[in-house]
Amino acid sequence: MNSKTLGILSLFRRNKETIKLAIPVFIELLLNVGINYVNQFMFAGFPVATNAIGQVNQISNIFIVSFSVLSTSSLILITQLRGSQDENGIKKIYPLTLFLNLIIGIIVALILFLISPFIFNIMQVDSSIIHFAKLYLYITAPSLIFYSINQAYSSFLRANKRMVEPTIISLITNGVNILACVIVLRGINTLTLEQKLIGVGFATLLSRIISCIVSYIFFRVKVKTKISLKKLKPFPINFLTKQLKIGLPTAGETLSYNLSQFVLTIIVNASCSVLDQNLRTYIMTFTSIIYLFASGSGIAMQVIEGMALGKENKDEAYKLVTDTGKMARIVSFILSLIVLAIAYPTFMGLMSSAVNDPEINVNGIDTSYCGLTAVLCLSINVILEQGRATNLIYVKGLETAGDIAFPVCSSIVTSWLFTVGVSALLCLVFNLGIYGAFIGAMLDECIRGIGFYIRWEKGSWRKIDLLKGIKKENS
Repeated sequence: MNSKTLGILSLFRRNKETIKLAIPVFIELLLNVGINYVNQFMFAGFPVATNAIGQVNQISNIFIVSFSVLSTSSLILITQLRGSQDENGIKKIYPLTLFLNLIIGIIVALILFLISPFIFNIMQVDSSIIHFAKLYLYITAPSLIFYSINQAYSSFLRANKRMVEPTIISLITNGVNILACVIVLRGINTLTLEQKLIGVGFATLLSRIISCIVSYIFFRVKVKTKISLKKLKPFPINFLTKQLKIGLPTAGETLSYNLSQFVLTIIVNASCSVLDQNLRTYIMTFTSIIYLFASGSGIAMQVIEGMALGKENKDEAYKLVTDTGKMARIVSFILSLIVLAIAYPTFMGLMSSAVNDPEINVNGIDTSYCGLTAVLCLSINVILEQGRATNLIYVKGLETAGDIAFPVCSSIVTSWLFTVGVSALLCLVFNLGIYGAFIGAMLDECIRGIGFYIRWEKGSWRKIDLLKGIKKENS
């Protein structure tokens, strides 16, 4: 065994706590991806419905980021307050986050209803798909209210190092969703395509309601803390201000990223056939699985880093983030190669129904084209994922330490310059189709990752005290 292999093993060995916390989060995120995409795979024989669900998920993802404003900042503050042993402050954050997330969830659901008559035309969605997309949106929009509450409870559980419970919640959620979908799609043969889509939409709604209930039960049983609105009297304006200072910029960065992905979808819709759009939807499903370990590691790292910073142990935080970044890149590289290895036969099979549908495959393309296109896109994605893994770790490291402005501003600039600008140039001018979209995204992730890494190494975050102002209120 050579020294490089020993070094990698040593890296994972000395970060056992991070890995122990990250694995349940990874599984949870994997299951969360499942509830959004299982509907598409189960509709593999119905290309129009697959496209419709993908378009709705693209819109929903833009608004879902609003739920992270308070849930993300609550995790950061709870961990740092716990590190500084301020339990009274923690008990104020629970009701504040939960109540405001509920309000945000209701507002988001209403907004989705209001924009539904025209949003799909703006996205240049094919006219044959718009009716189905609207139908699915009408049913699933209310489910986001329960999703917003669940986001808050998940953050509370994670901040208390309860990583397994959110995973169990996701397992229950996906189990209910899949079972309901199987009954609707396979168990009742007399249903029309429209009725099947309605059934799948209600399955998503039901699963999120159950998820919300189970989250509440786990919080009460495992954290053993009662959330009381009395803690909001007098109203803790200092806490809200601090949460917004952390949450709004980070959510703004995520919103900007999601909006850039939304515009990218419009670019792809305008420059590619419906067949290529469906192929990209499936490719994106697989790539979303690749970076989940990096995302899970980042969340686990935030909990440990927050407690270290609460104890004012900056050197421990530095080493933690640096090591987690290395682990994330290694795992993402391995997963990227695995997905690339299975791409050709997998995508030939997934796209067979769309290829055999003359309304979708207007150019007479065969399945080998789909397999080869997927291989080329996923080859670009191997490089892309190295940048993305770096981003996911270092942005959370900087945000947890309170260095928020730089990652927000740089992310906004690069996502619009490369994901949108370069992709538009390559897709619309040079007619590279979905290849152009992957190249633009690759440049965005890699350049951003380099910038975040340099910022972390400079150490500006060491001078920031995120609890300043809150400590004074509780002293």
